[in-house]
Amino acid sequence: MDSLFEFLRSGAPEDDLAARVRSSAATPLVLAALRRTAGSLTPIPQTTYTLYREFERCGAREGYEAVYFAKRAQLTRGVFEMLLGDDSPRDAVQDLLWSICEETSWVLPAHEEQGPAYWEIKPPPRTGPLGAHTALTREPDSIDLFAAETGASLAEAVHLLGERLAPEVRQRVRQEVERRIFRPYLAYGRRHWWHWAGMNWNGVCNGAVGLAFMRLEHDPRTLAEALSQVLEGFETYITRGFEADGGSVEGVGYWNYGLMYYVALAELLRERSGGRLDLLASPRLRDIARYPLAVALSPGLFAPLGDATEEQALAPGIVQRLAERTGVEDLRGLLGAPERMDGAGPMAKLAIVLRNAAWWDGCEYPFPAAAQGDAYLPDCAVVRLTGRAAGRPLALVAKAGCTDGHHSHTDVGSFILHVAGESLLCDPGRGRYSREYFRQARYENVFCNSYGHSVPRIGGQLQSPGPEFGGRRRCCGRIAGHGQDGDEKHLCIDLEGAYDLPALQAARRTLRLNAANGEIRLEDSFAFAGQPLEVEEAFVTWCPVQVEGGAARVLGQNSALEMTIEEPGGVTLRAERLEEASRANRKEGTLTRLSATLPAGAARFRLRMAPRAR
Repeated sequence: MDSLFEFLRSGAPEDDLAARVRSSAATPLVLAALRRTAGSLTPIPQTTYTLYREFERCGAREGYEAVYFAKRAQLTRGVFEMLLGDDSPRDAVQDLLWSICEETSWVLPAHEEQGPAYWEIKPPPRTGPLGAHTALTREPDSIDLFAAETGASLAEAVHLLGERLAPEVRQRVRQEVERRIFRPYLAYGRRHWWHWAGMNWNGVCNGAVGLAFMRLEHDPRTLAEALSQVLEGFETYITRGFEADGGSVEGVGYWNYGLMYYVALAELLRERSGGRLDLLASPRLRDIARYPLAVALSPGLFAPLGDATEEQALAPGIVQRLAERTGVEDLRGLLGAPERMDGAGPMAKLAIVLRNAAWWDGCEYPFPAAAQGDAYLPDCAVVRLTGRAAGRPLALVAKAGCTDGHHSHTDVGSFILHVAGESLLCDPGRGRYSREYFRQARYENVFCNSYGHSVPRIGGQLQSPGPEFGGRRRCCGRIAGHGQDGDEKHLCIDLEGAYDLPALQAARRTLRLNAANGEIRLEDSFAFAGQPLEVEEAFVTWCPVQVEGGAARVLGQNSALEMTIEEPGGVTLRAERLEEASRANRKEGTLTRLSATLPAGAARFRLRMAPRAR
């Protein structure tokens, strides 16, 4: 801590963030996105008690969160416009700052008890005259993702606008950030489960809290104490939050989210220390930076493994700065059109929006070659094979891994077949976030369990979740091999470990891709101890499907996939439209599950898949 204290006392100049925003070529693009998202700075959305308790009553998150993020997006727009020299939003900005300070809690209802006593779920035993205190009636002791982000946003606003804000508004912000963020973090931040977690919460919470301290805490000793704690958490985040190959089992969306605040704070620390504390100089960051390139499908689309989404907008300023600092320049080619930044969630992050404007050059770069070739992440257990189908790019992405990672699904052996911008066979991505989604009923949701993925059901059983969600043991598969012989590329996955079935001795999936014409041959083989178990093969798609006997045609917008069962003979395919599950999970389309039950005793299944242009 002493060296950190000396770094901070050195008085090295910070980059002028406001000046960079004013002069950046990206600023008009970011401002346009803000205005599309937050059309007006009034009226201020109201975060009411009834909306807050909707999550407790029925498990819904959307009502309260829509209002919560809309208010913060309004604040971002107002502060942004003031930084550009327009004082007309001043009253609205002060009202928004005051309104956020008036909120009873900055912690989302879904995260209400994720403080020092988490995972107990129930409120800690603090009682009062009217019964047990909740997060709404006791002094703040819990910091979640969005409380931390709110603290960073308010601190950034006061720091950048300074005396353009009324003194009592600045004082109120300081008091509330002190009460809700600084005191709880210094008192027991290390007891929060996320402080030592190897996942995105660590990067976001520690990073956003660190930014708030850097902007509002003027006592060097207190600041050094807080940042020392932040750096402890960061070390765990970078060491354990990513696999040895740099990949994230949480997917590209959470890779993006966790690194936002890590990169933002890392650069501020580098500036304030005169370059002596440089977190982004580590070779480890280069490996982490390469991850999205390995799971890209086509421009703007990524393999939606686990609780991810296929369409994912990366924070352009953060990603461009990460590319510059790590030398992974190809990252620039993964940034999408500016319109993809729209939305109250992204625009609620004032500290990140400002850096998107300041650090992004506003340019669109070609989709990089590194995102179009074969890729292998041995520790994430993900393989991407690429080829051509009717002269157009094809990507085949398959995964092994374990079923108990953060935001994981029971999807060992699943794969995505993506041709020219559309997934003909898909990973359905995350389900609707709700109360039950992150509790014991999580794997009853077909978007989490293997019924909604392209993996077999064996002996009537789906793959098993880990012990945290009711499984008896950790369940994993492995990449048994991958390679190329001429035009043929192949990969093998052993998936018997993903099933809690002692009688299942072996289950291997082999995928062979003809890189020249895009034809794929799938072979699944099984071995049992004693009587063979029934096997149902399954494949999922968002596209319309035509089925005739043992053949099916998946109809994409620009491509079709012809699927033909080659072994065993006489097996037919069945198409099941998962309409209720798709509606319940707020999906725009309907997921279709193609399945085939093998005859008793069958130990091998072979399927030919041929993409065609439409």
